[in-house]
Amino acid sequence: MARIALVCEPPDGGVAEHVRQLALGLPAHGHEAVVFGPAELPFRRDYRHPHRDLQALAALARALRGFDLVHGHAAKAGVVARAAAAIARRPAVYTPHCFPFAVPDAQAQRAFGLAVERGLAPLTDVIVCVCEQERGVAIAARVRPRGRLAVIHNGCPACAGTPDPELVRLRDRGPVVGAVTVLRRQKRIDVLLAAAPRILDAVPEATVVVVGNGPEGDALRAAADQRVVFLPFHGPAARYLRALDVYVLPSGWEAFPIGVLETQACGVPQVATDVGGTREALVPATGVLVPPADPDALAAAVVALLRDPARRAAMGEASRRRHAERFTVDRMVAETAAVYDSVLS
Repeated sequence: MARIALVCEPPDGGVAEHVRQLALGLPAHGHEAVVFGPAELPFRRDYRHPHRDLQALAALARALRGFDLVHGHAAKAGVVARAAAAIARRPAVYTPHCFPFAVPDAQAQRAFGLAVERGLAPLTDVIVCVCEQERGVAIAARVRPRGRLAVIHNGCPACAGTPDPELVRLRDRGPVVGAVTVLRRQKRIDVLLAAAPRILDAVPEATVVVVGNGPEGDALRAAADQRVVFLPFHGPAARYLRALDVYVLPSGWEAFPIGVLETQACGVPQVATDVGGTREALVPATGVLVPPADPDALAAAVVALLRDPARRAAMGEASRRRHAERFTVDRMVAETAAVYDSVLS
Protein backbone atom coordinates (compact mmCIF):
# COMPACT_ATOMS: atom_id res chain seq x y z
CA MET A 1 0.00 0.00 0.00
CA ALA A 2 1.43 3.38 -1.05
CA ARG A 3 1.20 6.35 1.33
CA ILE A 4 -0.07 9.50 -0.37
CA ALA A 5 0.32 12.98 1.12
CA LEU A 6 -2.55 15.24 0.03
CA VAL A 7 -1.58 18.88 0.57
CA CYS A 8 -4.48 21.34 0.68
CA GLU A 9 -4.82 25.09 1.18
CA PRO A 10 -6.92 26.67 3.95
CA PRO A 11 -10.21 24.85 3.46
CA ASP A 12 -13.22 26.39 1.84
CA GLY A 13 -15.18 25.63 -1.29
CA GLY A 14 -14.77 22.86 -3.81
CA VAL A 15 -11.05 22.15 -3.45
CA ALA A 16 -11.39 21.08 0.18
CA GLU A 17 -14.34 18.87 -0.69
CA HIS A 18 -12.39 17.33 -3.58
CA VAL A 19 -9.48 16.47 -1.28
CA ARG A 20 -11.83 15.06 1.35
CA GLN A 21 -13.44 12.71 -1.15
CA LEU A 22 -10.03 11.57 -2.40
CA ALA A 23 -8.85 10.85 1.13
CA LEU A 24 -11.96 8.81 1.87
CA GLY A 25 -11.90 6.89 -1.40
CA LEU A 26 -8.23 6.06 -1.97
CA PRO A 27 -7.98 3.16 0.54
CA ALA A 28 -10.33 1.15 -1.68
CA HIS A 29 -7.68 1.45 -4.41
CA GLY A 30 -4.77 0.33 -2.30
CA HIS A 31 -3.49 3.70 -1.11
CA GLU A 32 -3.32 5.26 2.35
CA ALA A 33 -4.06 8.98 2.15
CA VAL A 34 -3.10 11.61 4.74
CA VAL A 35 -4.27 15.22 4.38
CA PHE A 36 -1.86 18.05 5.23
CA GLY A 37 -3.84 21.26 5.72
CA PRO A 38 -3.71 24.38 7.89
CA ALA A 39 -3.56 22.36 11.13
CA GLU A 40 -0.30 20.76 9.99
CA LEU A 41 1.21 23.38 7.68
CA PRO A 42 1.06 27.09 8.65
CA PHE A 43 1.14 28.59 5.14
CA ARG A 44 -1.45 30.98 3.71
CA ARG A 45 -2.78 31.45 0.21
CA ASP A 46 -0.87 34.68 -0.38
CA TYR A 47 2.90 35.24 -0.53
CA ARG A 48 3.09 37.93 2.17
CA HIS A 49 4.18 35.55 4.93
CA PRO A 50 7.43 33.93 3.69
CA HIS A 51 8.44 32.80 7.19
CA ARG A 52 5.26 30.72 7.42
CA ASP A 53 5.86 29.30 3.95
CA LEU A 54 9.38 28.24 4.91
CA GLN A 55 8.12 26.66 8.12
CA ALA A 56 5.50 24.73 6.17
CA LEU A 57 8.04 23.69 3.54
CA ALA A 58 10.48 22.36 6.16
CA ALA A 59 7.74 20.53 8.07
CA LEU A 60 6.35 18.90 4.94
CA ALA A 61 9.78 17.89 3.60
CA ARG A 62 10.46 16.11 6.90
CA ALA A 63 7.06 14.41 6.89
CA LEU A 64 7.43 13.16 3.32
CA ARG A 65 10.17 10.75 4.36
CA GLY A 66 7.32 8.46 5.41
CA PHE A 67 5.36 8.83 2.16
CA ASP A 68 5.62 7.48 -1.37
CA LEU A 69 4.06 10.40 -3.29
CA VAL A 70 2.80 13.93 -2.66
CA HIS A 71 -0.22 15.49 -4.37
CA GLY A 72 -0.67 19.27 -4.05
CA HIS A 73 -4.08 20.85 -4.58
CA ALA A 74 -4.48 24.48 -5.72
CA ALA A 75 -1.74 26.99 -6.48
CA LYS A 76 -0.10 27.77 -3.13
CA ALA A 77 -0.35 24.22 -1.83
CA GLY A 78 1.08 23.13 -5.15
CA VAL A 79 4.14 25.31 -4.60
CA VAL A 80 4.80 23.99 -1.08
CA ALA A 81 4.06 20.39 -2.01
CA ARG A 82 6.30 20.27 -5.08
CA ALA A 83 9.19 22.06 -3.42
CA ALA A 84 9.01 19.69 -0.46
CA ALA A 85 8.81 16.69 -2.79
CA ALA A 86 11.97 17.82 -4.55
CA ILE A 87 13.81 18.17 -1.21
CA ALA A 88 12.57 14.77 -0.01
CA ARG A 89 13.12 13.19 -3.43
CA ARG A 90 9.54 11.99 -3.74
CA PRO A 91 7.38 12.05 -6.87
CA ALA A 92 4.93 14.95 -7.12
CA VAL A 93 1.46 15.25 -8.62
CA TYR A 94 -0.27 18.64 -8.82
CA THR A 95 -3.88 19.66 -9.42
CA PRO A 96 -4.17 23.45 -9.90
CA HIS A 97 -7.99 23.65 -9.68
CA CYS A 98 -7.62 26.79 -11.85
CA PHE A 99 -4.16 28.04 -12.68
CA PRO A 100 -3.27 31.31 -10.87
CA PHE A 101 -2.36 32.98 -14.17
CA ALA A 102 -5.89 32.33 -15.45
CA VAL A 103 -7.39 34.93 -13.10
CA PRO A 104 -8.63 37.93 -15.12
CA ASP A 105 -7.93 41.57 -14.25
CA ALA A 106 -4.85 40.86 -12.11
CA GLN A 107 -1.89 41.42 -14.38
CA ALA A 108 0.87 41.28 -11.74
CA GLN A 109 -0.63 38.18 -10.15
CA ARG A 110 -0.94 36.52 -13.54
CA ALA A 111 2.69 37.20 -14.48
CA PHE A 112 3.94 35.95 -11.12
CA GLY A 113 1.70 32.89 -11.24
CA LEU A 114 2.84 31.98 -14.74
CA ALA A 115 6.51 32.27 -13.77
CA VAL A 116 5.94 30.03 -10.74
CA GLU A 117 4.02 27.41 -12.71
CA ARG A 118 6.61 27.26 -15.48
CA GLY A 119 9.41 27.06 -12.94
CA LEU A 120 7.86 24.22 -10.92
CA ALA A 121 6.53 22.19 -13.84
CA PRO A 122 9.84 20.32 -14.36
CA LEU A 123 9.56 19.11 -10.74
CA THR A 124 6.09 17.68 -11.40
CA ASP A 125 5.53 14.11 -12.55
CA VAL A 126 1.90 14.68 -13.56
CA ILE A 127 -0.27 17.79 -13.62
CA VAL A 128 -3.87 16.68 -13.22
CA CYS A 129 -6.22 19.15 -14.91
CA VAL A 130 -9.84 19.03 -13.76
CA CYS A 131 -11.19 19.64 -17.26
CA GLU A 132 -10.08 19.73 -20.88
CA GLN A 133 -10.25 23.51 -20.86
CA GLU A 134 -7.66 23.66 -18.06
CA ARG A 135 -5.38 21.33 -20.00
CA GLY A 136 -5.66 23.68 -22.96
CA VAL A 137 -4.71 26.61 -20.72
CA ALA A 138 -1.57 24.75 -19.61
CA ILE A 139 -0.56 23.90 -23.17
CA ALA A 140 -1.12 27.45 -24.39
CA ALA A 141 0.93 28.83 -21.47
CA ARG A 142 3.76 26.33 -22.09
CA VAL A 143 3.48 24.78 -18.63
CA ARG A 144 5.22 21.46 -19.25
CA PRO A 145 5.56 18.85 -16.48
CA ARG A 146 8.36 16.31 -16.69
CA GLY A 147 5.66 13.67 -17.03
CA ARG A 148 2.30 14.46 -18.59
CA LEU A 149 -0.83 16.57 -18.44
CA ALA A 150 -3.75 14.36 -17.42
CA VAL A 151 -7.45 15.28 -17.33
CA ILE A 152 -9.66 13.95 -14.55
CA HIS A 153 -13.04 15.63 -14.21
CA ASN A 154 -14.15 16.36 -10.66
CA GLY A 155 -16.74 14.15 -9.02
CA CYS A 156 -19.11 14.44 -6.09
CA PRO A 157 -21.31 12.13 -3.99
CA ALA A 158 -24.93 11.38 -4.72
CA CYS A 159 -27.41 13.80 -3.20
CA ALA A 160 -28.54 12.79 0.28
CA GLY A 161 -29.71 14.24 3.57
CA THR A 162 -32.54 16.42 4.83
CA PRO A 163 -33.22 19.74 3.05
CA ASP A 164 -32.48 22.89 5.02
CA PRO A 165 -35.65 23.78 6.98
CA GLU A 166 -35.35 27.53 6.37
CA LEU A 167 -35.22 26.99 2.60
CA VAL A 168 -38.12 24.54 2.81
CA ARG A 169 -40.13 27.23 4.58
CA LEU A 170 -39.27 29.77 1.89
CA ARG A 171 -40.15 27.27 -0.82
CA ASP A 172 -43.65 26.90 0.60
CA ARG A 173 -44.24 30.50 -0.56
CA GLY A 174 -42.94 29.97 -4.10
CA PRO A 175 -39.90 28.88 -6.12
CA VAL A 176 -36.44 29.46 -4.67
CA VAL A 177 -33.45 30.62 -6.73
CA GLY A 178 -30.14 30.27 -4.98
CA ALA A 179 -26.37 30.41 -5.04
CA VAL A 180 -24.52 28.06 -2.69
CA THR A 181 -20.89 29.13 -2.74
CA VAL A 182 -17.94 30.71 -0.95
CA LEU A 183 -18.43 34.48 -0.82
CA ARG A 184 -15.28 35.69 -2.54
CA ARG A 185 -14.57 37.81 -5.61
CA GLN A 186 -14.22 34.88 -8.00
CA LYS A 187 -17.85 33.85 -7.56
CA ARG A 188 -19.25 37.29 -8.56
CA ILE A 189 -22.31 37.13 -6.34
CA ASP A 190 -22.62 40.85 -7.04
CA VAL A 191 -23.87 39.89 -10.52
CA LEU A 192 -26.65 37.78 -9.00
CA LEU A 193 -27.55 40.66 -6.67
CA ALA A 194 -27.78 42.99 -9.67
CA ALA A 195 -30.07 40.48 -11.40
CA ALA A 196 -32.20 39.81 -8.32
CA PRO A 197 -34.60 42.81 -8.59
CA ARG A 198 -35.35 41.90 -12.21
CA ILE A 199 -36.02 38.28 -11.23
CA LEU A 200 -38.24 39.22 -8.30
CA ASP A 201 -40.16 41.89 -10.22
CA ALA A 202 -40.89 39.37 -13.00
CA VAL A 203 -41.77 36.49 -10.62
CA PRO A 204 -42.90 38.14 -7.35
CA GLU A 205 -43.62 34.83 -5.62
CA ALA A 206 -40.00 33.72 -6.01
CA THR A 207 -37.21 34.09 -3.45
CA VAL A 208 -33.53 34.73 -4.22
CA VAL A 209 -31.18 33.18 -1.66
CA VAL A 210 -27.41 33.39 -1.17
CA VAL A 211 -25.99 30.60 0.98
CA GLY A 212 -22.35 30.94 1.94
CA ASN A 213 -19.58 32.33 4.10
CA GLY A 214 -16.53 34.30 3.06
CA PRO A 215 -14.64 37.57 2.99
CA GLU A 216 -17.17 39.43 0.83
CA GLY A 217 -20.18 38.54 2.97
CA ASP A 218 -20.66 41.89 4.73
CA ALA A 219 -20.22 43.95 1.55
CA LEU A 220 -22.64 41.76 -0.38
CA ARG A 221 -25.31 41.99 2.30
CA ALA A 222 -24.96 45.77 2.40
CA ALA A 223 -25.42 46.03 -1.37
CA ALA A 224 -28.30 43.57 -1.74
CA ASP A 225 -31.95 44.25 -2.41
CA GLN A 226 -33.80 43.81 0.89
CA ARG A 227 -35.79 40.95 -0.64
CA VAL A 228 -32.65 38.80 -1.03
CA VAL A 229 -32.16 36.26 1.76
CA PHE A 230 -28.66 35.43 3.06
CA LEU A 231 -27.98 32.22 4.98
CA PRO A 232 -24.73 30.90 6.47
CA PHE A 233 -23.35 27.68 5.04
CA HIS A 234 -23.09 24.55 7.17
CA GLY A 235 -22.19 21.57 5.00
CA PRO A 236 -22.98 19.45 3.20
CA ALA A 237 -24.06 21.49 0.19
CA ALA A 238 -26.82 19.00 -0.65
CA ARG A 239 -28.95 20.18 2.29
CA TYR A 240 -29.37 23.54 0.52
CA LEU A 241 -29.32 22.35 -3.09
CA ARG A 242 -32.18 19.91 -2.53
CA ALA A 243 -34.43 22.84 -1.54
CA LEU A 244 -33.73 24.96 -4.66
CA ASP A 245 -35.76 25.25 -7.84
CA VAL A 246 -32.93 26.93 -9.79
CA TYR A 247 -29.25 27.01 -8.89
CA VAL A 248 -27.11 29.98 -9.95
CA LEU A 249 -23.32 30.23 -10.25
CA PRO A 250 -22.32 33.66 -11.67
CA SER A 251 -18.53 33.16 -11.42
CA GLY A 252 -16.01 35.43 -13.10
CA TRP A 253 -13.60 32.54 -13.60
CA GLU A 254 -13.52 28.81 -12.85
CA ALA A 255 -11.75 25.61 -13.73
CA PHE A 256 -14.42 22.94 -13.29
CA PRO A 257 -16.82 23.95 -10.49
CA ILE A 258 -17.91 21.17 -8.16
CA GLY A 259 -21.02 23.18 -7.28
CA VAL A 260 -22.53 22.47 -10.71
CA LEU A 261 -21.89 18.73 -10.24
CA GLU A 262 -23.41 18.73 -6.74
CA THR A 263 -26.45 20.51 -8.14
CA GLN A 264 -26.82 17.94 -10.91
CA ALA A 265 -26.63 15.15 -8.34
CA CYS A 266 -29.54 16.82 -6.52
CA GLY A 267 -31.60 17.11 -9.71
CA VAL A 268 -31.78 20.92 -9.83
CA PRO A 269 -31.50 22.98 -13.06
CA GLN A 270 -28.42 25.18 -13.27
CA VAL A 271 -27.81 28.70 -14.58
CA ALA A 272 -24.07 29.39 -14.69
CA THR A 273 -21.62 31.65 -16.45
CA ASP A 274 -19.76 30.24 -19.43
CA VAL A 275 -16.26 30.38 -17.94
CA GLY A 276 -13.46 27.83 -17.68
CA GLY A 277 -14.61 24.27 -18.15
CA THR A 278 -18.16 24.83 -16.89
CA ARG A 279 -19.59 23.90 -20.30
CA GLU A 280 -17.98 20.45 -19.93
CA ALA A 281 -20.40 19.84 -17.05
CA LEU A 282 -23.46 21.97 -17.76
CA VAL A 283 -25.20 21.09 -21.05
CA PRO A 284 -28.50 22.36 -22.53
CA ALA A 285 -30.35 19.35 -21.13
CA THR A 286 -29.37 20.27 -17.57
CA GLY A 287 -29.26 24.06 -17.52
CA VAL A 288 -28.38 27.34 -19.16
CA LEU A 289 -25.00 28.97 -19.75
CA VAL A 290 -24.90 32.78 -19.75
CA PRO A 291 -22.07 35.28 -20.39
CA PRO A 292 -20.08 36.41 -17.34
CA ALA A 293 -20.77 39.80 -15.74
CA ASP A 294 -24.17 40.10 -17.48
CA PRO A 295 -27.03 40.54 -14.96
CA ASP A 296 -29.61 40.95 -17.74
CA ALA A 297 -28.74 37.60 -19.33
CA LEU A 298 -28.65 35.92 -15.92
CA ALA A 299 -32.05 37.32 -14.94
CA ALA A 300 -33.60 36.36 -18.29
CA ALA A 301 -32.37 32.76 -18.00
CA VAL A 302 -33.63 32.40 -14.43
CA VAL A 303 -37.01 33.95 -15.17
CA ALA A 304 -37.53 31.70 -18.19
CA LEU A 305 -36.93 28.62 -16.01
CA LEU A 306 -39.14 29.88 -13.19
CA ARG A 307 -42.00 30.31 -15.66
CA ASP A 308 -41.61 26.78 -17.06
CA PRO A 309 -42.00 24.07 -14.36
CA ALA A 310 -42.09 21.28 -16.95
CA ARG A 311 -38.73 22.35 -18.37
CA ARG A 312 -37.26 22.51 -14.86
CA ALA A 313 -38.49 19.00 -14.13
CA ALA A 314 -36.96 17.64 -17.33
CA MET A 315 -33.66 19.37 -16.58
CA GLY A 316 -33.69 17.93 -13.07
CA GLU A 317 -34.03 14.37 -14.36
CA ALA A 318 -31.35 14.93 -17.01
CA SER A 319 -29.06 16.36 -14.32
CA ARG A 320 -29.33 13.25 -12.13
CA ARG A 321 -28.57 11.01 -15.09
CA ARG A 322 -25.58 13.10 -16.16
CA HIS A 323 -24.09 13.02 -12.69
CA ALA A 324 -24.55 9.25 -12.37
CA GLU A 325 -22.99 8.63 -15.77
CA ARG A 326 -20.06 11.07 -15.65
CA PHE A 327 -19.34 12.75 -12.33
CA THR A 328 -19.35 10.22 -9.51
CA VAL A 329 -16.73 10.18 -6.75
CA ASP A 330 -15.87 6.55 -7.52
CA ARG A 331 -14.85 7.41 -11.08
CA MET A 332 -12.79 10.41 -9.97
CA VAL A 333 -10.96 8.47 -7.25
CA ALA A 334 -10.28 5.48 -9.51
CA GLU A 335 -8.78 7.69 -12.23
CA THR A 336 -6.63 9.53 -9.67
CA ALA A 337 -5.40 6.26 -8.16
CA ALA A 338 -4.45 5.12 -11.67
CA VAL A 339 -2.28 8.25 -12.05
CA TYR A 340 -0.51 7.46 -8.77
CA ASP A 341 0.06 3.88 -9.90
CA SER A 342 1.55 5.04 -13.18
CA VAL A 343 3.92 7.46 -11.40
CA LEU A 344 4.97 4.98 -8.73
CA SER A 345 5.63 2.24 -11.29
